[in-house]
Amino acid sequence: MKGAKPIMLLSATLLTISALAQQGVFYYVNTNAELINSKTTDVVLNDNGMVILNECSDAKYEKPAVQLIELNKSFIKTSENIVAVNNLHSVSTIAKYSNGNYGIFANANESPVKLNVSGSYKELNQTPLADQKDQTIVGKVIVDKQILVVSTLSASKDKYAIVLSSFDAATGDKQWSKIVSSETNESADAIVGDNAGSVVVLGRKYNDNATEYIPILYKLDTKGGIVWKKSGVDMPSNFYSQSLAVSANGDIFYACGLTQRSGMLQTKLIKLDANGNTKRNININEFTGNGVLSLSSGKILLYGSRFYTDSKQVVTKGAYVILDADLNELNNKSLGVNDKPDSDFNYNTTSSSDLQAALELESGSVVMVGKVTMPQAGSSSEKQNNTIVVVADAYGNYK
Repeated sequence: MKGAKPIMLLSATLLTISALAQQGVFYYVNTNAELINSKTTDVVLNDNGMVILNECSDAKYEKPAVQLIELNKSFIKTSENIVAVNNLHSVSTIAKYSNGNYGIFANANESPVKLNVSGSYKELNQTPLADQKDQTIVGKVIVDKQILVVSTLSASKDKYAIVLSSFDAATGDKQWSKIVSSETNESADAIVGDNAGSVVVLGRKYNDNATEYIPILYKLDTKGGIVWKKSGVDMPSNFYSQSLAVSANGDIFYACGLTQRSGMLQTKLIKLDANGNTKRNININEFTGNGVLSLSSGKILLYGSRFYTDSKQVVTKGAYVILDADLNELNNKSLGVNDKPDSDFNYNTTSSSDLQAALELESGSVVMVGKVTMPQAGSSSEKQNNTIVVVADAYGNYK
């Protein structure tokens, strides 16, 4: 994930800012005139509200940069900061240390890096993370006073391995790093934690030529030891993305995107027990799932986008589905032309949006963040990507 990565341990998902309770759709125009493209990769809460992590770039996608947007408890943007990262390739995830500072985990052209940023969003230092080059960070989870980061190591041509690294949750200092398995040709897609203190890593296992792959799941202890491994979740071979969540009782919810023969997109959602055995699965048609989140109520949130067609154009619109623990659909929502930002336009056009990360508040409301492609100020033809936030109540309603 990569757009589909769950971002915190379940016991830490019920975050403590109860003042973040209002619902609605909010968007934030990027004030940097050059970096008009942005993609949300993560979001964390802080004492003031929340911090959204974006990967930004210029119109030609040649100058990537890290952007931090802070929102207060009323979802008003209070700051927008660009943080320099040398040789940046892509941005992965952000962690808030218990000392009040932040760690940004990113992928540089030579090796992954961790950027330490102060609570006032000033750069402290940038350090390389990997002992080996050609390593790509995928995601993180915070558990047992440590930040566990999962990445993929390109050991050689067409040979991959999953790497788990530990960082101190108070300071961000690296503690250890290890390859998860002795097997080769395995790459990582996501990591989540459960209430028992274990973590589940989702990846792909390739054939010898790295031309085909199947899903693979590892359940690990917090030192990287393997509890169990499941190779080959029952999936068609044409899946293109995958993500997972773990509920309070240990059930695993696996989501992946598929392309149907008709060309339409579909998301498959599978419920597995705590040992990785399949219990139920469903298909959600005409929906692209970027991530899945287990809620404190026992419900499941699946977020992403779906196609919207009007008389003039076809665009994607941010969308989400709420299901019960048995995968029965409870609510199904898509942003429309009567929602912001479209309702604020003075000309006849439609924005395109995609929800890329999510978290749950203590109130039971959910916050979903992503990008919205919309006209630049004063022009209906020139587009730019901005940040969009959807805040829905525990039933999935935002208005």
